[in-house]
Amino acid sequence: MGAMPVRAWFDLARAGNLPSVASNVLAAAVLSLPPEQSWPAAGPLALAFAGGGLVYAGGATLNDVVDAGFDARHRPERPIPRGLITRRRAAWVAGLEMAGGLALLLAAGAAAGWVLGLAAAILAYDWLHKRWVGAVALMAACRVLLAVAVASLPGHAPPGAFVGWAAALFVYIVLLSLVARRESQPGTPATPLRRNVALLLACLPLLDAAALLLTGAWVPAMACAAAVPGGRWAQRLAAAT
Repeated sequence: MGAMPVRAWFDLARAGNLPSVASNVLAAAVLSLPPEQSWPAAGPLALAFAGGGLVYAGGATLNDVVDAGFDARHRPERPIPRGLITRRRAAWVAGLEMAGGLALLLAAGAAAGWVLGLAAAILAYDWLHKRWVGAVALMAACRVLLAVAVASLPGHAPPGAFVGWAAALFVYIVLLSLVARRESQPGTPATPLRRNVALLLACLPLLDAAALLLTGAWVPAMACAAAVPGGRWAQRLAAAT
């Protein structure tokens, strides 16, 4: 497989946003720890990182499958309209990525109810987001439900700090999604808007870092802050929007 198809798969998965997903997972894992524990268990955390990334990639790829007709008219540079990847193949890969990611979250010990809720929110968003402005809440719910699933790992008990961070995360994603929706409005310059949305996505880990700093978790806060330049670098290699 040549370089272009590989890049096309990364673009479908919105791989430019994976550093912010990893940051969300780390923040959720640390903020939901009991007071006597300073770092989550390595094994479940590794599974949560992999599971969260795969679920995000699958949901993003499925988004392009659902939006193939819209993209053919408004975003012909996307991999499916360009003919780099068929819609059918993308659908299969999206399903495998989501199933694998959900399985990894369950293997890590996340509560099945929250994992299934995450899957339902992703499917609902992908189906409704071009039909209903309220789908911005579903987009935010996807990030928050991933965080809640991670917080349900064995031995975790989300305190007030986790709840406050999750609420701030929800508001951030809702506002960002409302900005992103302007892309399809007539007369809106698409390229500058996409750049601004990508920047806001890359800066999302700063919210995670701030919440961790408020709880005194300096090391994970620095790791989340490092995801910002990591995200900007990733966005040069793969799409974020």
